[in-house]
Amino acid sequence: MVTISSSSTLQVAIKYHQANQLIEAEQSYHQVLVEEPNHPEALYRLGVLAQQKGELESAEKFWNTVVQVQPDFVKAWFSLGNLRLAQQQFSQAVTAYHQALALRRDSIPICNNLGYALQQQGLFDEAINYYQKALELKPDFSEAEANLGNTLHAQGKLSSEQKLHYAKLNNKLGVAHKKAGDLQNAVTYYRQAIALQPDLLEAHYNLGVVLQEQGTLEEAIACYERVQQINPNYGEVYFNLGSIYQKQNQFPKAVGAYRQGLSLVNPHYAKAVAVDDSTYTQLEQATPPITFEEVIVGKNRFPAISPVLASAENRPFWTVVVTVYNRKSYLLECLASVLRQWQGAENMEIIVMDDSSSSSLAELVNSIGGGIVRYYHNQQNLGLPGNWNAGVALSRGQWIHLLHDDDLILPGFYERLQQSLENCPDSVGAAFTGYENINDRGQVIFTQKLYGEYRGIAPNWIEGIGIGNPLNMPAVVIRRATHERLGVYHPELKYTPDWELYKRIAATDDWWCEPEVLARYREHSQNATTELSLAGNQGKDISRAIEISESYLPVEDAANITAKSRSFYWQNFLAQATHLLKIGNVNAAAVKLQEALIVDSSPEAVAQSFIWLTCDEAAPLRDAIAHKLISLPIDFDNN
Repeated sequence: MVTISSSSTLQVAIKYHQANQLIEAEQSYHQVLVEEPNHPEALYRLGVLAQQKGELESAEKFWNTVVQVQPDFVKAWFSLGNLRLAQQQFSQAVTAYHQALALRRDSIPICNNLGYALQQQGLFDEAINYYQKALELKPDFSEAEANLGNTLHAQGKLSSEQKLHYAKLNNKLGVAHKKAGDLQNAVTYYRQAIALQPDLLEAHYNLGVVLQEQGTLEEAIACYERVQQINPNYGEVYFNLGSIYQKQNQFPKAVGAYRQGLSLVNPHYAKAVAVDDSTYTQLEQATPPITFEEVIVGKNRFPAISPVLASAENRPFWTVVVTVYNRKSYLLECLASVLRQWQGAENMEIIVMDDSSSSSLAELVNSIGGGIVRYYHNQQNLGLPGNWNAGVALSRGQWIHLLHDDDLILPGFYERLQQSLENCPDSVGAAFTGYENINDRGQVIFTQKLYGEYRGIAPNWIEGIGIGNPLNMPAVVIRRATHERLGVYHPELKYTPDWELYKRIAATDDWWCEPEVLARYREHSQNATTELSLAGNQGKDISRAIEISESYLPVEDAANITAKSRSFYWQNFLAQATHLLKIGNVNAAAVKLQEALIVDSSPEAVAQSFIWLTCDEAAPLRDAIAHKLISLPIDFDNN
């Protein structure tokens, strides 16, 4: 008998589970079992949770317990079948699916998966029977249709036209599984598509993309080489090959692949590189002396750049500034993503600012961008904001786009923004697009579209950017005239110079929102943001940026935005501390707690920090603090 108490606790557990709060969900499910040890739903969901965590033996035990307690629990039988299917225990999977189907005879997924398990054992006629049953229930069920075709192919019963049809269907299903993050099944469908139609270019290319994301680089290269054999002019494949060769530090091969791809997809680039190399090869240029003016905004002084001379001719719409320091592992990929959108010098200038790397990167830059890209080498290291400011000062474009050397721009970034910005009001001083964060393998791990599909001037932006920074630099472009009027990046802020500038612009200017996801920011252990975070200086920088902006935010909003901003970052640092404690890094958690109190030292924040320290999850840090206090010497003579 299910009690009211256990039912309520189960609902709480499910909400935690849906919010991906797995620890809280697991605790709540076990709380249900304390009241009712054989509660089937709690046991089943603990199995699901265990599977999510990769604890497959635990998942199987939970589901086996469920079907013993409640033999008609169809979801547990189905989950057992899927688990055994994934482990290639096909006969056991068939047994579980039969049990599930006996309980729910009209289940399309059960019929399909049962057919697949039978197919893997060579029981083709039985498999076909269940695929056809699934299609009777749902005639447009693509997976069953593809599986049926694959089984008929294994029996040699398909015509050439049917093979092509089923190959395209398998490829389509591979795309759907890839989009859903199910790479294992995506690979299966792509390979089946190729088995049906060996010259299906899309399947080879798509398989290569998934293998590349999985880090199986040699197999990915083989897929891409097959694409080249089928169609040597398929431009996209060269960019992927370039990315792999770059990762393998085979830079001459990477350069060759990127140049070929760029020449195929961008006729402006092809025309430029077709000119004699002696004309377009540029030697390294020392960064010229730059004098910054000064502008006062609020109560603070900022460096500002001089306007472009009125007599300057052929001023481009864009200046793209790529900053780099002592790293070349992603530079070619970044430049290629910009160069594929280069529409000629009259529309875009591209500058690489090398912040005094120990070895010149001029040869690498010129190998892909010679005659198009200007390479400057600072005589001394200027630091991140200093290097940004130097690039902005050297720009001539109407709009400036700053990139780190490991960022990427997706096709359409400049064209789409230019269409909007050429016609936007003069009040617009900056703009942003949607963006993605990617990891070292290029896998998307986060997507940001601040206003959904809305295009236009960003509403309520002063508070949106004033409280925290929801932007990443590759998604932002700034009007050069805005820099001339409001200044460039604050040279003393190492962690937050971009956020502070965005707030400074928002205090007086509108921002344009372009909704499409058109930029990518790379998260990895070697980027500058990660290094600064590990150094423990975030709190000081964020607190300083909040102090600076309080002087120029609208008077009626300044106090409220400032308080909310401090509270926001206090919570953010505590969340980081919690995560660090979960992975056992007590020292780093202590740094984050300290930074939280630097950002917000209000009595309320201090009190809440002490309450947080009393939580079970903070016990290791609490013990470390107590040990530190106990070990401190006490000078009784001075009391």
